[in-house]
Amino acid sequence: MNQLININKLIRNLIIIFSFAISNELFAQDYIWFHYFNRYKLSYKFSIDSDIGWREYFDAERYRGQIRSGLRYDINANMYARGGIMYVNGSVASEEIRFYQDYVYSFKIKDITIQQRIRFEQQTFTDPTKNFNFRIRYNPALKFHSPIGHWTLAAEPFVSVKKDGSYIGANRLLVGIKNKIYGNVHLTLQYINERAYSKAETGYIAENQMIRVRIDHVIHPLRTGPLFGRKKNR
Repeated sequence: MNQLININKLIRNLIIIFSFAISNELFAQDYIWFHYFNRYKLSYKFSIDSDIGWREYFDAERYRGQIRSGLRYDINANMYARGGIMYVNGSVASEEIRFYQDYVYSFKIKDITIQQRIRFEQQTFTDPTKNFNFRIRYNPALKFHSPIGHWTLAAEPFVSVKKDGSYIGANRLLVGIKNKIYGNVHLTLQYINERAYSKAETGYIAENQMIRVRIDHVIHPLRTGPLFGRKKNR
């Protein structure tokens, strides 16, 4: 029965994806973002978090790809810290090596989970005309369950830190719905509104509407060593 429920959810989500993809009004100037996240458990406390993403602009000239991996440490059930490296390239993105460190904390108020993430990024570019950039991203989110899946409402401002003054370079607003489709695999459909800003302008200078199709996959290897599992209280 559970297997049937998961298949039904998968079919429903695929129908939603197809409906978005054929909507000319939605994707006239924007794109769809395919994103796979993998968490490989090394132990109860440590894991390797990796992801690979591709942004499809529906024409042959524009694309953007990224790959990222980092080491995660679960401080307790409600918080974790992580650090790693990311590679970005594409026709709409300069070739970039990005280092990142983030801290995530979550707690519950009744049936609502409140999650906060702060991420520090150090962006280096192969293009000699582009300067090193230090950026802070703050991502508050509300998560709650419904009969059709787990909903997320979130925002994410991107703050560029400069010697001559910091400013918000971009901001995202996000709504998403997540469902388990099989075992440790979840499928999330997200609508994201992203606005870009410049230090010299008072309003936003660009706006994108996008759909992200996100797959989260957790891998638990054979638990043969003493690092795996919780320590039993004696």
